[in-house]
Parts: sequence; structure tokens; C-alpha cells
Amino acid sequence: MASAFSDAIALVTNPQAFMQKNKDVSVSVNTIMINYVAVLAVIPFIAVFLGPLWYYHFSSLVAFAFTWAVLTYIFDLIGVFVTGFIIWKLAPTFGANITQARGTLISAWILTPAFLISILNIIPFIGWITFLGFLYGIYILYLGLPILTNTPKDKVVPYVIGAVIAAIVVYVVLSAIVGIAVDAAFVRSIGYY
Repeated sequence: MASAFSDAIALVTNPQAFMQKNKDVSVSVNTIMINYVAVLAVIPFIAVFLGPLWYYHFSSLVAFAFTWAVLTYIFDLIGVFVTGFIIWKLAPTFGANITQARGTLISAWILTPAFLISILNIIPFIGWITFLGFLYGIYILYLGLPILTNTPKDKVVPYVIGAVIAAIVVYVVLSAIVGIAVDAAFVRSIGYY
């Protein structure tokens, strides 16, 4: 667990050096998902669970907050996996040759800043700042594609654009599903049926 957080901090503070140092690391999709993504996804889980309880002071919101936190955690894992799958499948189009594990690793690394900054969701009205983590993740993707996938320089920007559009679609769909489930949990938690 400490290794995941130290890697995340190293990545965010100096992405190019971190990716150069780890460009030849070979790990499985399961290892990435369990030892890195599942650990970092605990940050938004905690923030989303405690935020409504702490900020709104409603003990009746426990079921709502817990449902929201669990769904956020599950969909963060799904989002990283699906985005990694898309990065992997897009690679040949942009002159890159990577494995599914490498695509998942890139996905995990580009979402790392969003995971870290998501602690701000503990204060619901400033949780939107998490968006800055996604922007920084796009920068990490831009830096990382030539290092991690040997993408030709002239195809890096189109690859980034394709991966970002795909990731946005994935996260919009997942957010809609979470929103519907969270609304239902909120209605139940305040006693309206």
C-alpha cells in the first residue's frame, strides 16, 4: 500500500523521470488493478463517504454516502480498466505497439492525479477541483506515450485526443449510472419512497 502511494507521489511530482525509470517494468493487469488502482481508489471512496456525513451532519445519510462511495470505488476501477483497454486497442492506429497490461498501466498513471486530488471531495462544494487532476493526467498521458509506447512524435497528439475522448465517454456513462443509483439511495435515506 505504501508503495502505491509513494509511486503516485513520484509520478505526480516528476512524471517524465518516473516514467523513464519505470518504462521497462512489466506487470500484469491484475497486479496493476489490485496493487495500485484499488489502493489509490480508496482516496475518493473515503472522501465521498465522509464528505456528505461531515458537511451536512445528517446521520440519515449514512446509507446514501456509503452507496455513493462504494459505487464510486467500483466505477473508478472499471473506468481505469476500460480506459486502459481503449488505449491498448488504439495503439496500432497511432504507430504504437503495446500490451493490454501496458495500456492499463498508462490508464492508471493518467488517472493518478485525479485519485490524489479527489480527497477534496470531502468538502462537497469544492470537489469540482478534482477536474484539475484529470487535466494533469492528460499532460502525463502526453509525456508518457512516447516513453511508454514508442509512439511517433507526430502521432502523440492525435493518440492523446483519441484516448481522452474515449475516456470521457467511459466516465460520462459511468457517472450517469452512479448518479442514478446515488439519487435512489438519497431518496431512500431521507425516507421518501
